[in-house]
Amino acid sequence: MNNSFFNDTLQNAPVRIAPAKTTARFFLDKNEQPEDVDYSIKKKVTDSLMNEDWNRYPTADNSDIEALVANYCGLGTDNIVLGPGSASFITTLLNYFALNGKRIVIAQPTYTLFDYHCKTYGIAYEPWMLTEDLEYDYENMPTLGEGSVLIVTTPNNPVGNTIKQEKLEQILAQNPNSFVIVDAVYAEFATVDFTPLVRKYENLIVLRSFSKAFPVAGLRLGYLCAAPQTAAVVRKLMLMFSINQFTLAFAREALFSRRFMERSRERVNDLIAEREWMYRVLNFRFDRQVLKVFKSEGNFLLVRIFDDAIFAKAMADFEKNGIKVLNTSPFPLLKNTFRVSISSAEENEFFLDSLRESLMKTAHRQQQGMEIQGYFPKVNETQYQLARA
Repeated sequence: MNNSFFNDTLQNAPVRIAPAKTTARFFLDKNEQPEDVDYSIKKKVTDSLMNEDWNRYPTADNSDIEALVANYCGLGTDNIVLGPGSASFITTLLNYFALNGKRIVIAQPTYTLFDYHCKTYGIAYEPWMLTEDLEYDYENMPTLGEGSVLIVTTPNNPVGNTIKQEKLEQILAQNPNSFVIVDAVYAEFATVDFTPLVRKYENLIVLRSFSKAFPVAGLRLGYLCAAPQTAAVVRKLMLMFSINQFTLAFAREALFSRRFMERSRERVNDLIAEREWMYRVLNFRFDRQVLKVFKSEGNFLLVRIFDDAIFAKAMADFEKNGIKVLNTSPFPLLKNTFRVSISSAEENEFFLDSLRESLMKTAHRQQQGMEIQGYFPKVNETQYQLARA
């Protein structure tokens, strides 16, 4: 094969598909739900799937599911486009806008697929960098001219920050001839939902997913919300039959059932409570000269360890203890950081105990004979319980 057909960036890019073999026991790197779907629901869906003709393509008319999605997020059916995960919309829209010569601006750091896809496909984009405190830098946002496309992830993965609604609306109102794409797959964990704004602004596209707030990441079902005329055009870009029979069966049989929805809302509330508890504990247990945890409105936390050696040791200890977290150090502005998914109470406590033990051992080695109590204050059981409450 003549590799000159593929650019150097693509040939040298890391493979995004993780190896199948792993010794990890705790998967805190992909922001998945910690609990699986109940067996009874699985059985109902598989029974339905057995009645489908597997030798035929799935139906291309999913208007019934679009209506259920629209009802879920408070929009009309003509505002909704379905796809096999929100990533399919990201790559499709990036390709289309690039081929048509649009200027693309992407807030950074953010979900790595944006940068990875642009670089491997040779798509030029202008970064809108966050501040050093990892907040949106409104004063230094690039000027959007006619035909520009601004992409913002909020809540932002892996940082956890959110864009202010008044600022987003200001951008939309002041740039009617530009498009703003909001990647909002963590919307259920946030205090503000920007999805209803597609009724007000024709230049807004909101991307949503069922992979984060629901225990169905394996289904690969996402959706795009936009003004009817925009949704109708984007629908023409999506491949026919791209949503498989299994996903369609689950959506029709279980996803929007009252029982499944109520249980999913309970799980989201539990994860939000765990997220806030973990944030407080990380702030309470560890000196801020050693570690910083960033506020988050997703189902994850971003943690920075300032010392290079302590950070490297913590990452090695996580692997040794069977804990998978996402090393975000290669991202811009995120040196010595990792993202940890919020999981069950038991897994969260195991992660915190592993982190504390790793940092204490490393600090002891670095500061032999020195008092490090200020680094790692002791926590009695009463304080521990108060932190969780």
